Amino acid sequence: MFRKPIIGRFLSYHRHENPSPGVVAFREWIYRTIGHPYLLDAVRSKRVFKALNPKPKQMVLDMGCGWGVWSVALMENGLRMVAMDLPNEDFFEAHKSAQINELPIDFIIADGQALPFRKDIFDGIIMLDVLEHIPDDAKVMKESKRVINKSGAVVGTVPTIEREKIIIKEKTVRGELTREDLDLGHHRRYTLKKILKLINGAGMKAATYGYYNQQFSEVAEEIREFLRRHKIPDYLIFPFLYPLAKIDDYIIKELVKGSGCYFKAVKNVNKGV
Repeated sequence: MFRKPIIGRFLSYHRHENPSPGVVAFREWIYRTIGHPYLLDAVRSKRVFKALNPKPKQMVLDMGCGWGVWSVALMENGLRMVAMDLPNEDFFEAHKSAQINELPIDFIIADGQALPFRKDIFDGIIMLDVLEHIPDDAKVMKESKRVINKSGAVVGTVPTIEREKIIIKEKTVRGELTREDLDLGHHRRYTLKKILKLINGAGMKAATYGYYNQQFSEVAEEIREFLRRHKIPDYLIFPFLYPLAKIDDYIIKELVKGSGCYFKAVKNVNKGV
């Protein structure tokens, strides 16, 4: 789903100062040929897309959209997208790039704990690596339930504590959180049991769930992290590590524990909600 040419044109490369035309051309080729250079999405994107099962003309909220890459990809699949986040550099760059490229995505600044939408308006919500950043994740799930329609779904991903890193070992410095978690603004990590409890507490039920970043993709991500610490840019790392990360997709079952978990939550119609 991330093989649309528009993706490369969409990103502004604001993290790299004054890139040469050759570097920009190489990045564009990577985006068009392979996809968005984020190793977690080598496996995660396929599982999330399958869980969401989007249909053209559906309206989907991209909660915590960041760069807006998912909003662009789903828009290219014919969906109507609302990209939402708190004020941050990535969000403003995404908005600016969407305007420049005339992308029909609605951008809105809002808090997931108090969504500014009427009930039953969305066919779906994606919240990818978002819940761990929000103080009250239970309130987010209840608000999400309120704004999706009866046939809608909430599809999310979260980091877990169910698999330790294989190469780079990190000590916890606050409860279950590592220094990297604190730097990223995480309030918590999850287990699959905690996610299921969170879904049930919101009056919803889990339609499907599983893991990603399990074996090979976890190794690929840790190699990437090590190389980034030595100032090697992502666009050089990604083409070589992507095939390694994809091995999980072919030989590792989704219920094998990994450092990331995805879920699909739907309204519990048996309870009349």
